[in-house]
Amino acid sequence: MRPPLLYLAVAFGAGLLAALQGAELRITALLVLCGAAVLARRAPLGAAVGVMLVAGILWGGAALREQRASCAGKHARAAIVQLSDPVPNTGGVAEGVVRGASCGGTLAIRWPEGHPAHGGTTWVVAGRFLGDGGRAILVARRVRELDAVPRGRGALRDRIAERSRRLFGTRAPLVDALVIARRAEVDAELRERYARSGLAHLLSISGLHVGFFAAWLNVVLLRLRLGPRARFAAGTSVMLAYVWLLGFPAPAARSAAMLVALDIARLRQRVVAPRGLVALAALCVMLGDPWSVQSVGAWLSVAAVAAVIWAGRATERLPKPVRLLAPAAAATLFTAPITAYTFGTVAPIGVVANLAAIPLAGLAVPGLMVALLISSSWLAAGAGLCLALLDIVAKAAAALPGGHFIMIAGPQAAALWLGILALAWWLWNSPRRRWTIGARACFTAALLSLAALFRASARLSDCQCLTVTFLDVGQGDAIALRSPAGRWLLIDGGPRGPQGDAGRRVVVPFLRSHGATQLVAIVATHAHLDHFGGLPAVLDAFDPGFVLEPGQPVPDPGYLGFLSAVESDGATWRPARRGDRLELDGVTVEVLSPDSAWAASQTDINEESVVVLVTYGTSRLVFAGDAGMPTEAHLAGLVGRVTLLKVGHHGSRGATSDRWLDELQPVEAVISVGAKNRYGHPAPETLARLRGHGVTVLRTDQRGTITFTVSSHGTIAISDVGRHD
Repeated sequence: MRPPLLYLAVAFGAGLLAALQGAELRITALLVLCGAAVLARRAPLGAAVGVMLVAGILWGGAALREQRASCAGKHARAAIVQLSDPVPNTGGVAEGVVRGASCGGTLAIRWPEGHPAHGGTTWVVAGRFLGDGGRAILVARRVRELDAVPRGRGALRDRIAERSRRLFGTRAPLVDALVIARRAEVDAELRERYARSGLAHLLSISGLHVGFFAAWLNVVLLRLRLGPRARFAAGTSVMLAYVWLLGFPAPAARSAAMLVALDIARLRQRVVAPRGLVALAALCVMLGDPWSVQSVGAWLSVAAVAAVIWAGRATERLPKPVRLLAPAAAATLFTAPITAYTFGTVAPIGVVANLAAIPLAGLAVPGLMVALLISSSWLAAGAGLCLALLDIVAKAAAALPGGHFIMIAGPQAAALWLGILALAWWLWNSPRRRWTIGARACFTAALLSLAALFRASARLSDCQCLTVTFLDVGQGDAIALRSPAGRWLLIDGGPRGPQGDAGRRVVVPFLRSHGATQLVAIVATHAHLDHFGGLPAVLDAFDPGFVLEPGQPVPDPGYLGFLSAVESDGATWRPARRGDRLELDGVTVEVLSPDSAWAASQTDINEESVVVLVTYGTSRLVFAGDAGMPTEAHLAGLVGRVTLLKVGHHGSRGATSDRWLDELQPVEAVISVGAKNRYGHPAPETLARLRGHGVTVLRTDQRGTITFTVSSHGTIAISDVGRHD
């Protein structure tokens, strides 16, 4: 019998999710309440489910109204800010608690350069709130220190970070991520390594970390020989203090709620139903943070916990090795469709890697905490050894062929792993006869072999050529260039919006699947969301050498967020100007536009686009961003003939003039455009001009991702990777 609390939590979550989607549900809620009143005596559980559904709708509506009361566009003349973490002299993005403004609470602050600050210090900030929805960003224009004495949580986190740097040196960013949930300084290569090995959950504070903390705390309290009630009071207080230090992230809050509920049940000598415990914790988290119902992390947690509970019960009578592997294997399979849909990466090797990594982390995390608490160098050395062993496990697992699968995130990837999950369920429930199990296993192995063969055939050629890939990101641009020596440059990152984040869904999985570990440079052609929207996800996954963009002030909150991501990533920022050149393994990348005078004179953001000329051997390729006819006229006589043209502004009627085509005389042209887009791109007039000049036109809405392979002798080959939507 499933506990009634499970049904109530599901009903509350369903109502909350529906309300947060913006649906008008007043009449529905009224009808449900009427039905609950009728069923109250005959079916009390059904009535309670209806009431919880309506409660979720009302709670979600309140959260939505709070979000819509945005501070975007408002000025902060004298906001009182207490910083949660230290800020270096170079400035960047910090988190703080705003107290002296109508947009109070915890939010991100873009801190100006030249004003280093300790965590926990209080400042008076003048600036402007930007952002959409309830997640505002405070752009600090002027700051003045109000209280130089660090106080509160920020002061404590600052002291821990300082002690971490002193005790652990170069490993301090990893220590900060494992202990106090500071991931900003963890380099992208380490994050990528842990993601490929199935150990990414160790780098972000999760319920596992709180579990480690609670387990060792319980050992200490038992050694102190405290009574059950004293042990409960002390353990709960210390654990909640630790979650407070972290800033109450949802995974830690969920785990703490479950542990407190479990301890209460033990005190009352009640049998604990695991599903009821999970439901109660989820209900508490949804009440505290209504938006958690839309969090991928929340869904992953629910799926993983459900899988572990099922695996524990399904294998309780089987041999010990099966019982040891079953929870990790079940959690990996149950969460695979979610991670494939969202991130495009699934790491089955994590089933084995976690067997070694979790015990190491179980020793390392408490050791790190105690070393930081008592400032012990010898204990830090022992915990550092565990960290080194953990990193060895991650490196070995990440390097194992077939240990991880990278694909384009989205419904197709999710469907594939749902199919694999169905196959696993079919195998597990097969009749316990050897020949039946063997036949089903052989059939599954044959299917997986065919899938692996198909995947291998879709990889880029290994020839020493320049490869240029126009990614199918819908209505937007994202172009990946791979040099003959295997180094990567990215021009734009695709859109981000209600349909998803193209950077996380398409660009990052594409780069990972073709072996990219870092980027030489990122070019953000201009400040429109269909071009820069996916770039923050790329910055989160890879460390670019530098980021090139027009360098003009744009009052757009999204673009400000992108520039903030560049700052927090530590990448070098450069304004693009005519004549800038990059030599990359025999490939020359040259900026044609904008120049300083042209950029300053433009009122249309499209005309500020970074126009790039790429030369390899005798081949010349032009990437025009969204530049239109004014920019084309400005560049008249400066470009000459080219082999390939990326058509400006998705083929709109305001770009790709006859004069431009007369000068460039491209053999082929690519239009990056979304199918059935609302702008009518590409315009019939533009297509007619291209056809009139004898240009072969390729479109991502018709052919999907398009890859050109360019040899040093000027030969260009075309291969279509396929659709990603």
